[in-house]
Amino acid sequence: MGKSIHKKLRHLGAFAAAGATGAAAAAYAWHYCALCKAPELVFQDSPLSRLVLARCPALVQAYCPTFWATNAHVQTLLCVLRGKLMSPGYARQKLTTPDGGTIALDWFRGCDEPGALPITAPVLLVLHGLTGGSREGYCKLICAAAAAKGWRAVVLNYRGCAGLPMTSPRCYSAAFTDDVHQAVCEVRQRFPGAPIVAAAYSLGAVILTKYLAEADTGHWPGEGSGIAGAALVSNPLCLHASSAALSRPWTLPYLYNLGLALRLRQYLREHSSALASHVQVDPGTEAWTISHFDETVVCRLFGYEDVHEYYHDSSSQNYIPFVRTPALFLVSADDPFLGRLPRAECAANPHTLLAVTPRGGHVAFLEGAWPFGRAWMDTAVTQFLDACLQGASELRPERGGSIAGEAPGLARM
Repeated sequence: MGKSIHKKLRHLGAFAAAGATGAAAAAYAWHYCALCKAPELVFQDSPLSRLVLARCPALVQAYCPTFWATNAHVQTLLCVLRGKLMSPGYARQKLTTPDGGTIALDWFRGCDEPGALPITAPVLLVLHGLTGGSREGYCKLICAAAAAKGWRAVVLNYRGCAGLPMTSPRCYSAAFTDDVHQAVCEVRQRFPGAPIVAAAYSLGAVILTKYLAEADTGHWPGEGSGIAGAALVSNPLCLHASSAALSRPWTLPYLYNLGLALRLRQYLREHSSALASHVQVDPGTEAWTISHFDETVVCRLFGYEDVHEYYHDSSSQNYIPFVRTPALFLVSADDPFLGRLPRAECAANPHTLLAVTPRGGHVAFLEGAWPFGRAWMDTAVTQFLDACLQGASELRPERGGSIAGEAPGLARM
């Protein structure tokens, strides 16, 4: 009798294990079929698109978001935790700008020291997002990915960010590209035989897009942008539409808006003495949203009549037609900060490619059961930039005509 019960229990355990295995397999199959999708690619047939299709498997194969974090807001919030425990070991190089401002290049783990790498090793220049700096997890992890490929990696910290003092009465903005130009020139001067590639995130992607358009059309001295390839991740693209999406009360995007505005007020309070003669703002009562900060601080410092003029001057959708540097715009369709998708602009420009994933949030694109390390975007970015380096002879851009009369930003430069 006892043996019979024991045998039945063993059978029940085997059935339960088989059922659990079957359920897990079915769940994985559903996850893969329903949520794992290859990015939508928008491009014009060109040497760049052919290179990407041949050498960037991450952009043509399915991206599978973390199975327990497929929601855009979960992805966006979890990305804050990426790389938090990682020690970057940056070496800081401060630069003084022509107007007396201070920016910094944070070199990753001694890569700029003599003999650390071959002098011709590629250099990855990273631009961070709003209120960020080299301490952000996405900066540290893309630097680590670059280092694993034998590249140097350096993060540009904007004025007043990442512990930098404010030494001029001018902060940074989405339309201000002077400091990017200075950073590119400094990297080129230090490593004249090394190609430069760039990865920019969120606001950094907005700034870099404008810089590329300016440099590629002769606004800055030299031959083009000085960058062999650029990956622009989670670029809002249209700041008017992005601001509208973040300004709807009683929504999660509105909470992002309030949270970032809080950090902007802290930034303003920290540097109030340097900005006081130009901006009279009480950070306790004003600048409660990003657009309020832009209206009361950025517009006054940079001479815009209002926030609408500033957003028009900054929006990347206006500059994509003038970019000649090979450029990847990598965005997620569920990004709460996304303004609009520039399908027509990228399809008309042979030097740009738009990759849109159905899921991924804002500067996240998490994958794997433990999504706090390397993300899918790190793989996609490094593959794209490596393809630009390997195919540099095919992708050598021609300089475009002046955009001063067509794009909004250059009339005021």
